[in-house]
Amino acid sequence: MGATILVVDDEQDVRTYLRTLLTKQGYEVVAAADGEEGLEVARARRPDLVFLDIMMPRKTGIMLYRRLKKDPDLGGVPVVILTGLSQYRTFFAQDFEEVPRPEAFVEKPPNREELLRLVEELVSTPAGG
Repeated sequence: MGATILVVDDEQDVRTYLRTLLTKQGYEVVAAADGEEGLEVARARRPDLVFLDIMMPRKTGIMLYRRLKKDPDLGGVPVVILTGLSQYRTFFAQDFEEVPRPEAFVEKPPNREELLRLVEELVSTPAGG
C-alpha cells in the first residue's frame, strides 16, 4: 500500500470522492468529518499528507492546521488546504507568524489530474511502493 493520506472535511461527498480517487491510485486513505476528529486520526495514523477543509464544525481547519504544525510528531506532514471558499485563502495566508504556510491551496471542486500530480509531488512514498 502506498502513502497514507488523511482527508479532513465535513462534506461526506468530498471525503468519498477523495477516498475513491486516491485509493484507486494505491494510497491508503483515512478520513475525518471535523477538525477535532482530524487531530485524533492524525495522531493515531501519522499520515504522509493531509487534505484539510477550512470551514468545519467543532474545530475549524485553521485551528487544526495550527495544531498539526506545532505538534513535534506531525509538524513536518505536508498539508493541502482544500476549500470552496477562495476568499479564505487571503485571510488564511495572512496568519503565518507562528506556523509555516501550507504546501498548497486547492479550490473545490478539485481538478482530478492536478490533484493527483500534487499528491505525487508531496508524499514521501510514491503510490504503489
